[in-house]
Amino acid sequence: MRFYDRKDDTHFLSKITRTSHKQMISIYGRRRIGKTTLLKHVLPGAEYFFVDTRSSSTLLLDFSKRLIQGQFDNWEEFFRYLLSHKKIVIFDEFQNFSKVDKSIFSVLQKVWDELESDTKLILCGSYVGMMKHIFLDSKEPLFGRASYNIKVKPFNFKSSYEMLSNFGYTFEESVAWYSILGGVPKYLWYLEDKKAFNEKIYDLFYSPFAPLKEEGKNILVMEFGSEHPGYFSILKAIGNYDRKLSEIANKSALKDTTVSKYLYELVNYYDVVEKVENKFSGKKRDTRYRIKDNYLRFWYRFIYGIMDVVEFNPQAALKYAIENISQHIGLTFEHIIMESLDDLYKYGLIPCMPVSIGKNWGKTRDGSTYEIDVIGECEKKILLVECKWTSKEITQRNIDEFLEKSTYIKEKREKIPIIISKAPFKSSTSDNVIKITLKDLETVFSGQTHRI
Repeated sequence: MRFYDRKDDTHFLSKITRTSHKQMISIYGRRRIGKTTLLKHVLPGAEYFFVDTRSSSTLLLDFSKRLIQGQFDNWEEFFRYLLSHKKIVIFDEFQNFSKVDKSIFSVLQKVWDELESDTKLILCGSYVGMMKHIFLDSKEPLFGRASYNIKVKPFNFKSSYEMLSNFGYTFEESVAWYSILGGVPKYLWYLEDKKAFNEKIYDLFYSPFAPLKEEGKNILVMEFGSEHPGYFSILKAIGNYDRKLSEIANKSALKDTTVSKYLYELVNYYDVVEKVENKFSGKKRDTRYRIKDNYLRFWYRFIYGIMDVVEFNPQAALKYAIENISQHIGLTFEHIIMESLDDLYKYGLIPCMPVSIGKNWGKTRDGSTYEIDVIGECEKKILLVECKWTSKEITQRNIDEFLEKSTYIKEKREKIPIIISKAPFKSSTSDNVIKITLKDLETVFSGQTHRI
């Protein structure tokens, strides 16, 4: 199986393991993100332990047999021997020690503080909240012991497209699948066996044996524990949209104070939700929230949000997803453009490199609402970007409507209007906006020759 992306992670881990002093490194990231694959790729000779939730005595016996002919009397003896005799040690799903015996963390802390060697101890976990608690909570034994706390992130679109194009997918198909599966390597590998779009979605999400139908629930129930119903209510209310706190409260039927508490934890503790700031707004409460993960955004709207239909009539659920998928892809398309503005600049498609990126929304003169999909702030210019994921040809009327929206941005810097469209531009449209097509984007993401 080919190893994709992770160049920065690979370089960093390789460099750290060559240092001449001991290093404790915590690595965390959601399930299926490829943490174990990364570690085994970079550190194939490391002493590797998988921490499951068996009893403490059973786990200690199993781990002991990996090192000696016999058994260590206690965890302190095990850690002292292990860290004195092995140069690189990995504990996978490290947070599970909290279910085996929480005192193990204190034992490890004592042994680590007294250790005099150049051992590299890598502690890896899939429960983001728990891993942060173990290493970043000042009341915990291992607080301050890790030299580095590394989050393994999903692939960005560029890396996902490299993978999917090798499987035979077009650029347009890759955008669609990235909006559904995100940059989770495990999920992307399901696409290696290429089928028609509708058929593949059914296989992955709606069939009796669909591997991703329950995946969202499995991930988040384990992450949130017994409090998962409250978090699920918030995430279901957000769905695949950017929503204000008041909207989330209305849809979840929870009090604003309760919603605020859950949102704070989802943003800062679990890293599942992110804030979307309204650039140039000036209003402190003019903030929206969105689910960060593409797969979870799709799952909450098209699986969890209609689970009764999914279970009773999967073909009807599939039909609903296909009929509404274009809007979902369009929202992801905006975020692909956001994370790719630097590449568009390098390829000469936009006139400046943004130092800050966001969105803008508000009310027009007649009281209706408007939205600028992407704002890119440069030193002397502001990029105003409209992202069009539609099959309808872009007309002069579309351009004029966008230019009208741009008048609501009150800025002294020069405003550069840009339309990025899946559909072609009508030949009669004026040149008073920068026009970028899907073909242009394909050139950028394929790494072809720069235009500048």
